[in-house]
Amino acid sequence: MFPRLPRLKALALAATLGLAAPAFASGDRCQAGPETGWKPLAELVQKLSAEGWRLRKIEIDDGCYEVKGVDKEGRYHEAYFHPQTLERKGWAH
Repeated sequence: MFPRLPRLKALALAATLGLAAPAFASGDRCQAGPETGWKPLAELVQKLSAEGWRLRKIEIDDGCYEVKGVDKEGRYHEAYFHPQTLERKGWAH
């Protein structure tokens, strides 16, 4: 359906998304602490791409990385990931 993004394009997308979200708010869902301890968006993009996700959008919400995309089975997801550990913290509703 959609071609997989080459690694370089995925990293460029992550960098662009990171610049587009200058105000990182600390929220309650992830309790991630100050953004200086957060992993870069590029690492999350690389992790999810390796798992077969086709990413549509990544934004900061409630102190988490909120990811919208399609998994390797073709299912659409909106999920929250902890910005320090990159562990999934739940599904967006």
